[in-house]
Amino acid sequence: MDFKNTKFSFEIFPPKKQGADINSIYDTIDELVSLAPDFISVTYGAGGSIINNKTVELASYIKNKKRTNTLSHLTCINSKKEEIEIIIEELKKNNIKRILALRGD
Repeated sequence: MDFKNTKFSFEIFPPKKQGADINSIYDTIDELVSLAPDFISVTYGAGGSIINNKTVELASYIKNKKRTNTLSHLTCINSKKEEIEIIIEELKKNNIKRILALRGD
């Protein structure tokens, strides 16, 4: 088998509990980046809520601090157009260009 064109990635997810400590996620990201993945995807916050959503924060850390490509999930179900626009603007401000828009979780 020829694996020279093989791509690999990792997926991380923000904590589901509001106010949960996310420091361990940063440690995990640092370890994953050392393996030189093609990108790391970040799932959307628990239940698709934009309240206390850490998706943009984590994706920004990966992209801007660790200089690794990232793909940010954007769950659109139960979100108003205005809420989606806010998240997209935040992603743009943080130089996140790869977005996987999903209807549901």
